[in-house]
Amino acid sequence: MAGEWESDALTERETALRPVDMLSLQQHYAETLRLWRERFMQRRKTLAHLGFDEVFGGMWELYLAYAEGGFRSGYLNVYQWTFASEAAP
Repeated sequence: MAGEWESDALTERETALRPVDMLSLQQHYAETLRLWRERFMQRRKTLAHLGFDEVFGGMWELYLAYAEGGFRSGYLNVYQWTFASEAAP
């Protein structure tokens, strides 16, 4: 949360841009991560053929599951910001 405010203040202080809209993509990211993990698990057996070991597969499975859970729980979030120039009419 602090990063949001710091980024907003920095943008206003250092540029002629002002935020006009902000959209949370939290639930979209959670669903995207679920789909990525599902597809990763369906193809996990092919990792060895690509030169990756089980540790690599386990780390990616954990990362995708953790990130999905973080977005679903509200612990993680990502936003799409829309900015407008002060000079714009």
